[in-house]
Amino acid sequence: MAPPRHRGQGPGLIGRILRAAADALLSPNAEERRARHAAPLLLPEGPLASCRYVVFDLETTGLSPSFGDRIVSIGAVRVEQGRVLEAPRFASFAQPGRPIPPAATAIHGITDAMVAHAPTWPEAVAAFHGFVGDAVLVAHNAAFDIACLHAAEGQAGVHFANPVLCSLRLSQWLDPDEAAHDLDALAARHGLVVSGRHDALGDAEATAHLFCDMLRRAEARRIASLGELFRRTRMAEQIAAGAERF
Repeated sequence: MAPPRHRGQGPGLIGRILRAAADALLSPNAEERRARHAAPLLLPEGPLASCRYVVFDLETTGLSPSFGDRIVSIGAVRVEQGRVLEAPRFASFAQPGRPIPPAATAIHGITDAMVAHAPTWPEAVAAFHGFVGDAVLVAHNAAFDIACLHAAEGQAGVHFANPVLCSLRLSQWLDPDEAAHDLDALAARHGLVVSGRHDALGDAEATAHLFCDMLRRAEARRIASLGELFRRTRMAEQIAAGAERF
């Protein structure tokens, strides 16, 4: 999938092998990933709307973070008291240290030139970790996004111990009779225009607005706390099972 490389451009075969070996050593193996997802969750107390959330999206070089795919962009917004905050927000390109495959660029539009002077991907992940703090993380198809963050922790020198909510899983629980729960389908059902689709910050903002509506609907079903929401939706188990694929 990688773009063709000309003589004298980029690392050679030995360099790529060494880099792949280093990635494998630093990325969590299957047993370590299962242990992470099985760890007890420290959930904030109080009503759903009183919790602080960071809704985020990642763009990557591919769909296999456990096998070396890396983050090229991170976007995030905060949700507090059931509302999307205009500031602060997080948006950063990330230099993945390897060519971005054309198939990935065709989806998110990010090229090697666009990330040439960006922070390295471990630096971007470390900065995002600082932005998140102890907030609850939210992403659409969070199993993939959290697998990417976990795969980056070793080189970024951080640890994401935050509770994680998946807006895709939440939508499936709220509307089990609906056939489609992807971001485009949800936006269409809610009359939401996504500005900058497949842009990390644009997708994060759209997800945040959809998530706020889901929180209100969950509260209308008498979900009194985050712990109850996790139990009723089997959130942690669903995310753990999904993360196995990545």
